[in-house]
Amino acid sequence: MIDIILDVIIVAFALFLSFISWIAYKKSGMKSIFFLLLAFLLFGIKKTLENLHIIAEVGEGTLEIATTFLELAILLMFFIAVVKRD
Repeated sequence: MIDIILDVIIVAFALFLSFISWIAYKKSGMKSIFFLLLAFLLFGIKKTLENLHIIAEVGEGTLEIATTFLELAILLMFFIAVVKRD
């Protein structure tokens, strides 16, 4: 039960960071902040997918592939955000 509560807090925090990044992107227009926004959103989606088996009958193999792909995309977004010059 505590793990579900922590996961909900993590998803909420990822969405909060996405919102803050969106505001910063709108003010500055920096592409690197946009990639941070995408990374935070993808992280929230990944965490939600990890807990999808609680809500619906979904094969764990499918979820593992999807979450692994999202982890790769998140790392790529963070990398682009760090090396991107505006």
